[in-house]
Amino acid sequence: MRKMEPVLDRSEELLKEIYALVDRPIRLMLACGNQNRTLLKNYVRAKLPASLELVAGPGCSVCVMPAGHIDAFVKVASQPGVITAVCEDLLQVRGSKESLASICEKGARVELINTPQEALDIARHEPDSTVVYVAAGFEATAPNVAETILYAAESGLENFCVIPSIRLLPPTIGRLMENETLHIEGLLCSDNNNVVSDTDAYSNLARKYNLPCCIAGFTLEDVLEGLLFLVRQVKAGTAEVSDDSAFSWSPRETNAALCIVSEVFCAVETDWRGLGTIARSGFVIRDELALFDATRRFNVHFTEGHENSKCRCNEIISGRSIPTDCPFFGMGCTPESPVGPCMISDEGICHSYFKYELQSP
Repeated sequence: MRKMEPVLDRSEELLKEIYALVDRPIRLMLACGNQNRTLLKNYVRAKLPASLELVAGPGCSVCVMPAGHIDAFVKVASQPGVITAVCEDLLQVRGSKESLASICEKGARVELINTPQEALDIARHEPDSTVVYVAAGFEATAPNVAETILYAAESGLENFCVIPSIRLLPPTIGRLMENETLHIEGLLCSDNNNVVSDTDAYSNLARKYNLPCCIAGFTLEDVLEGLLFLVRQVKAGTAEVSDDSAFSWSPRETNAALCIVSEVFCAVETDWRGLGTIARSGFVIRDELALFDATRRFNVHFTEGHENSKCRCNEIISGRSIPTDCPFFGMGCTPESPVGPCMISDEGICHSYFKYELQSP
């Protein structure tokens, strides 16, 4: 049997190519929290050219959640007879005053799940309670959530509903690119969002802002190949889009996903932590399925909340700072005692910096 070449060998080759090309300061944004974590956990940042600056973007769905949305989750979860089903990363994120974890300690019932189907299962087994699924994520999560809502409607599971906080990344990247002081010269995004925000969305960004874009996977080789593509584009003065990642959808799968999303959701302006309100950057449930919309069932609105003034997540997820710029990073803010969502979530850039940069070999 032929011995396979280690992945690291290919990664070292990519690093050498990047190093040879970077002969001036270049600033790239890695929008995805998982891709940032890939570089950090493999201790690759120290091997990149010092003049290649990598900043984080709004690619962690928990990190971009504004306090006002958390306030709405807390208000619904505090209602009698409600079981809130939520992913673990969101549990400790604090709104203006409370988090789902803090009200759970006061008696609210909160169940940790990984998929919306698990929330449906709870609704089946708890017919006397109203199960509210907190749908927080990016556009890649929308087809699965939409399918779950339609299944609940067809099955007559009226004790199930969703509080939607699903976000679309391209409009937000557009908002960031309007800030010329960021000097972002290239954008790396994850390929799992591409089923809903297709390549055309990134092509439009590339044309409008002269911004090279690469849609890549999550392995070290994927991320380094994406960075190499971006550096080459910057050096050539061109702005193209690369979507050669292994994760791809067939036209049939894409059309099916888009149809089910449009049947359940419509795009509206949405608030983002640190970025304000952005047009057509989020989803709400259509009127025909209002029974399964927790915001309408409980008459709850997303209002402006009060962010923790000590937290610099706003600046970090918009490429204006890196975690080590924050005076609380690693001191007053750690995974055991987090100040903001970038330290709470596994995908948060502060969490990754703390785990890998501060403990690097």
